[in-house]
Amino acid sequence: MKGATAARRYARALLGLASETERVDEVAADMRMIRSSVEGSQDLKLFFRSPIIDHFKKRDVVRAIFKKRVSDFTFKFLILLVDKGRESLTYQIAVEFGALLDDMLGIVHAELRSPFELGEKNSSKIKAKLEEMTNKKVRISFSLDKSLVGGFLAQIGDTVYDGSVRRQLELLKEQLSNNSLSRFD
Repeated sequence: MKGATAARRYARALLGLASETERVDEVAADMRMIRSSVEGSQDLKLFFRSPIIDHFKKRDVVRAIFKKRVSDFTFKFLILLVDKGRESLTYQIAVEFGALLDDMLGIVHAELRSPFELGEKNSSKIKAKLEEMTNKKVRISFSLDKSLVGGFLAQIGDTVYDGSVRRQLELLKEQLSNNSLSRFD
């Protein structure tokens, strides 16, 4: 947790400076690239975490990998992380930066599970409905879930929107049960 808190602070500071200097789009693109670079390379993950590799060697490697791939602003930030001994937080900072930027832009992430491919038309309808319900822009990641009979499950944060056939049948059963009981009142 200690690392997550520090990563969030660095990400918040980076986003604040990027906003002040009107470089948010540039830095956001750099942080996405850094994130995908670290995700795609086990060696890079181990390099950033290694306490054995000395500070000067890490600076040289960061320079070789990122100097020509990111803006000077972002590069200076990466060097600052190395100088402060916080390079192990690079990936977490990139993740947190994306989350903070999405929050600033009013974007939420939804995980949508369905037993079959929904197609563009249905996906668009579900996205529009979720945006209406949350009053935010929604970015959806889709996955197949064969345990569902039909419909879908959407999760945004801790909230689950259950549009599955199973849930619809449960609601129908409750409604029929309540209607049949109310006849006898």
